[in-house]
Amino acid sequence: MHPKKEKIFEAAIEKFAKKGTTSTTMQEIAKAAGIGKGTLYRYFENKEDLIFSLIEFRFNIIFEKVKADIIKLDDPIQKIEKVIDAHLNFCAIHGVNKFLIREVWGYKSKFKNAIQEMMSLYTGFIKDIIEEGIEQGKFKEVNALNAATALIGMIDITIIRCMMFEEDFLTNKIREDIVEIYLNGMVID
Repeated sequence: MHPKKEKIFEAAIEKFAKKGTTSTTMQEIAKAAGIGKGTLYRYFENKEDLIFSLIEFRFNIIFEKVKADIIKLDDPIQKIEKVIDAHLNFCAIHGVNKFLIREVWGYKSKFKNAIQEMMSLYTGFIKDIIEEGIEQGKFKEVNALNAATALIGMIDITIIRCMMFEEDFLTNKIREDIVEIYLNGMVID
């Protein structure tokens, strides 16, 4: 990524987090990034384009991190654990910006197809791991797409709960709970 674009993203995240996307101007973002407004418009057509690019950028980082972490693993159980680790660690290190979550939901009609495509890639990737586990007899016969969606939802809603209620983001504890519930269930045999 071009260093100027990275500075723009950092400035936009900072400004959006403080003022929200509606109240933040492109001029304020340019100033915070230390560039001219014209330079900002060389990279992004408008604020919506910038917001969507941020969403896409963050998604691509987490997806590539997940893929890189599991490529060397053969065991589908370990792969699922790595998906959980990578997802949680990304959020712990990079933070989950309230405004990005708000924008994904707020702009979902405008960016519906692109957001669906991003989520389909991630969900499909996890679904493939689950199908591999089913074939190997390590996972129960379940609808792999629903199981993948449930895992992503479990991770994301837990992160959102921590973020919304300003709880400490205890990655290891959250990871242990998600792994236990997802892989072992809650019912005592």
